Amino acid sequence: MQTRTLADPETLAARRARLQEPHIAPLTAFAERLRHSEALGAYFDVPDFDPRSGGVHSEILLLLESPGPKVAQTGFASPDNPDRTAENLSCLLKLAGISRERCLLWNIVPWQLSAAGVVTPTAAQVRAATPATLELLTLLPALRVVVLVGAKAQGGWRFVSPALPGPLPTVNCPHPSPRYFATDPQAPVRALSALVEARLLVKNT
Repeated sequence: MQTRTLADPETLAARRARLQEPHIAPLTAFAERLRHSEALGAYFDVPDFDPRSGGVHSEILLLLESPGPKVAQTGFASPDNPDRTAENLSCLLKLAGISRERCLLWNIVPWQLSAAGVVTPTAAQVRAATPATLELLTLLPALRVVVLVGAKAQGGWRFVSPALPGPLPTVNCPHPSPRYFATDPQAPVRALSALVEARLLVKNT
């Protein structure tokens, strides 16, 4: 299967040209609002949602930690980004039988913390991003399950869940970073199991 496709300038330009398609336009507008949020008091480098995803029709939300360095280059939160974490996630989705049109990728802290390298968000940064996550959830009427990818997303959900209007199933998934997968040989197996569980939850709701 092809991975890292957003490394190709033509593919990247074609993806950007789709940002106003009906399924993704409300999310494009949401990302633009975050970039200029008066509540946050500053300009934030927030990527766009991937038009190849299900957009507002997504049944599965994959919530990671914060945008990685390659996101600063492509401008998209996407499994097609040219890095090994995105590549691992893309392969896991394929193996789990989850089509790209059924899911959406985002981050518990949606703005770039560093374009130069990976920066782990602090608890305060995760908590500050809670209103953004809650607003995103209101834009996803077909959502059936949230996959919390990595410890920061899993810990940050405790700030989100009390404000939800009703129950929303969640599944904990190991972060697909190559470093974590290298240190824990069972992590890829657990990640795949988590994604299969998410697919089955959607099927049974």
